[in-house]
Amino acid sequence: MDVSPVLAVLALLVAGFPLAFAILRSPFLALLLAPLVAALLSTVAVLLMLVVGGPLPLWIAVVLAAAAGCAWWLSRRPGEPVPYGGWSHALLIALPLLPPCFMIFEPPYQWDAHSIWWLHAGYFAHGSEYARATIGSPAFVFSHTDYPPFASAPIAAVWSVVEPDFRTAQLVGALVTVSAIAMLVYLVRRALGRVSARVAWALAIAVGLATWSNVPYAVTGGLADALWSAAFAGAVVALLLGADPLRRPVLPLLLLTVAALSKNEGLIAVVGLALLVTVRARADLRRAALVWLPVLAGGAWAVLARLLDAQSDITEGTTGDRTAQVVERFQLTIAALWDVVGLLLVGAAVVALLGALFLRGRRRATGLAADGWLWAANGYYLAVLVGTYLSGPNDIEWWLATSVQRVTLPVTLLSAVSLAGWVAVAFGGDSRAESRPVLDQPREPALSGAAPTATR
Repeated sequence: MDVSPVLAVLALLVAGFPLAFAILRSPFLALLLAPLVAALLSTVAVLLMLVVGGPLPLWIAVVLAAAAGCAWWLSRRPGEPVPYGGWSHALLIALPLLPPCFMIFEPPYQWDAHSIWWLHAGYFAHGSEYARATIGSPAFVFSHTDYPPFASAPIAAVWSVVEPDFRTAQLVGALVTVSAIAMLVYLVRRALGRVSARVAWALAIAVGLATWSNVPYAVTGGLADALWSAAFAGAVVALLLGADPLRRPVLPLLLLTVAALSKNEGLIAVVGLALLVTVRARADLRRAALVWLPVLAGGAWAVLARLLDAQSDITEGTTGDRTAQVVERFQLTIAALWDVVGLLLVGAAVVALLGALFLRGRRRATGLAADGWLWAANGYYLAVLVGTYLSGPNDIEWWLATSVQRVTLPVTLLSAVSLAGWVAVAFGGDSRAESRPVLDQPREPALSGAAPTATR
């Protein structure tokens, strides 16, 4: 029996748990966040290896030691009780996500996983010189060497200490992605804190399950689309849906960093979200400036990739004179987008319009921000998506056929969040007038020295 997958899972949980626990102050939620934190630490190790040089295991050890010190420092600081941090809440988040995860038993055969993410993990695991040479080699342009390293870094970290195996890579990628989806579910539930518990949990779980709607195999097939989309949507929920977007900024900032370092379109989406948050929180620009830190992280990778001579098939491809083709490309792009997300967008827009006409007062009472912020984020990403398809060098029919379902996943998730907000307002009631069930009480902090006052 091959124990590498089991060791990989344990390594992710052990590596990420201390810092996840210090951030969330709940051991149960920390287990759900730990794989994502471990992947982020692996990404930092990969970046340091590429900049400074040396083998990856050395930098993993350095980063883990620094993370342990950071976790100890954070645990010494006063903190607030974590809403919905009990064991029952963690089960409510995790158990509904398990059935679609059974697709992990499918063979690891996805082309993009092999030709992009696992190929990147392979050259990261071979050390700095090998990785630098491969990133700058024209022979590897097909593998998108300019893509950020987040989805590949945890696999490279595992492969650097155990025998490389595609099943292990598939399991690591799935675990990290499910961790991001779990945080999306948690943040939706937290944003709906004044809504009936049953309604709020049902809506939060439904938003999480929507991650499988466009491309069911994306979560467990080794792709990065579901990973960055879920992380981005979770950050949007925390920063644009809640009434006080920067009250607990660490988790949404972490998710934004994940999105910016997972795919190039993730960085573009993060830039747009940072602009919206800055406008929304313009009365406190010092705190709003925090959302630009993930943008800097993604920008740092973009600069490093160019210094290593990485090439992009979109920005450096030969486009030729296609002025006469723009209209045709636009029509094909709109048709493809309509086939995938058109009805959902129209339905969500109708619900949002009706809600804005009849439920605005109740929405304020539930502590939710105006729905327009979500639609601004969604519209921005859609505009960027259409512009990319119009200006890119690839054959438009092939490009749409091979990518549109994956790249529209953020649109699906943000539309689902908008729908969830209005359904909560319409049918969730106001829990301030209700007696909250015992299992849904916010958990007291697990660390000594945390503030004793309860929060919703």
